Amino acid sequence: MLVYIAGLLFLAFYLLAGTKLGGYVAFADSAFQLETKLTLFSFSEHPYSKIAAFGFLFVGAIGLLYGLDVSKPSEQAVALVAVASALGVAFADNFLTFLFFWETLTLSTAALVFLRRTPHAVSMAYRLLFFSLMSGFMLLVGIILQYNATGTFALMYPEAGLIFFILGIGIKTAFLPLHFWVPWGYPAANFPSSVLLAALCTKVGVYAVARVLPPSNFINIMGAVMAIFAVTMALLQSDLRKLLSYHIISQVGYMVAGVGLGISLSVDGGLLHLVNHMIYKALLFMSAGAVIFAVGTESLHDLHVPGETAGKDKPLLWKALPVAFVGALVGALAISGTPLFNGYVSKYLLKNAMQGVNPAGWLLNVASVGTALSFSKFVYFGFIKGRAKIQNKLTLSMQAAIAVLSISCIATGIWPRSLSTLLPHASSLKVYSLSGVVTAAGLVILGIACFILLSEALQKEIKLSLPVSIKLAVDRAALSTYSNILKAMGAFKDLVFHSAFRLMQKTDYKPGKSGVFHFINVANIDFDVMLLMAMLGVTLVFLFSTFGAGF
Repeated sequence: MLVYIAGLLFLAFYLLAGTKLGGYVAFADSAFQLETKLTLFSFSEHPYSKIAAFGFLFVGAIGLLYGLDVSKPSEQAVALVAVASALGVAFADNFLTFLFFWETLTLSTAALVFLRRTPHAVSMAYRLLFFSLMSGFMLLVGIILQYNATGTFALMYPEAGLIFFILGIGIKTAFLPLHFWVPWGYPAANFPSSVLLAALCTKVGVYAVARVLPPSNFINIMGAVMAIFAVTMALLQSDLRKLLSYHIISQVGYMVAGVGLGISLSVDGGLLHLVNHMIYKALLFMSAGAVIFAVGTESLHDLHVPGETAGKDKPLLWKALPVAFVGALVGALAISGTPLFNGYVSKYLLKNAMQGVNPAGWLLNVASVGTALSFSKFVYFGFIKGRAKIQNKLTLSMQAAIAVLSISCIATGIWPRSLSTLLPHASSLKVYSLSGVVTAAGLVILGIACFILLSEALQKEIKLSLPVSIKLAVDRAALSTYSNILKAMGAFKDLVFHSAFRLMQKTDYKPGKSGVFHFINVANIDFDVMLLMAMLGVTLVFLFSTFGAGF
């Protein structure tokens, strides 16, 4: 694994050096490709490829280092496949190659959740897999329509089937309301796997938005709405990784808004934010994972029990886990856009590009305040006031990974031009103007001030059984009646889910129950096969409708 990690880091800095990569076609002389004229594995460098690939390589390597001593060998192997798949998407030269690696990323990231092997993880992995397979299916339909209209699989803005491309890519990017798989899947995986999930899945979606979808007001506004909605949802969470998962959606909203606007400055800002976000979000997941590993819980409510004498026999986490605390603090300052941290740099480009763009511009400013507010909660209740008995000491590789990403957040914030070779439109990274620093610092200070005012309310919670697992910070006694109503709603939801699941089970394979008509009995047709048949049927309908009578 150390050899793999070193190799990934070498490739990352090879890209950072500005090396030209050119193109490559695998199996160019194979009989299949010569007869069909279809190029299955074709790769080339695109202006957007290098910046995305640098993030996948660098953060992927540090993520593997973090899990070196605590991940299962199976998780490490699947993680390598996931990183390779993300790189395949970044350098794909045609839609066939793009779709192949899109689907291998789907299978590998779902496997990272499955490999935890708890009932909850398996359930969440199935949900993540369902959303991801629907993403691939929508892309497949869009690619077929595109090929019918153009006669080529070349990777370009679609001339046909745009709605299917939007849906397919939108699921992977967590467009609203297709985002549920993120807070379902990410917290369910083992904590080292969550680091890699945070660095890969939605970021591949953002790259696809920039590479495949034409800029539009819809995408720009979708990004801004994602930012404001998800930061609100994050504020309501009391589990560390669920809070971080919603913040992934929020920060992805910044990127989507930037690439959706489509001007050079906004695209550079969005793609630079993609890399910066991978770095500080992986750092935050590492700090949260350190808490899980050391104390066995990730609930802020468990870590911080209100009361002057509560938990005084347990050490404060910022003292017991100083490396994780520093990582959480640096990550929180970076994601909030604080000057001298990398998040400030990309947000500066985005906010300058968004000036006068309504409503996206002011929505992103409001989301910035919410980000500072919710990460004040993350750091204060999780580390400064958090207390717990230390069960395990952090491994050397975990501490080294946290240190490397912490330094990266600061170094690329102080010297932003160190990443200038990756920007596709070569936008200026002279970002430390007086107005920019004052505005960014003002938004962060406003968020911290809001936290101080709301801290008493934010330390209380009631768990409500809603489909998206919201945890509201309210007084338990004041809403007992309302809580009972919501419990009834949750019971109804569970009844519907289990009824649907039992219906699926009835269509699954049952040996010895085929009856008289062995070859047509639905009980002997596997449900997965039936689902595949339905999907292929939908594809055929589109084929017939597009090719017409001459088909």
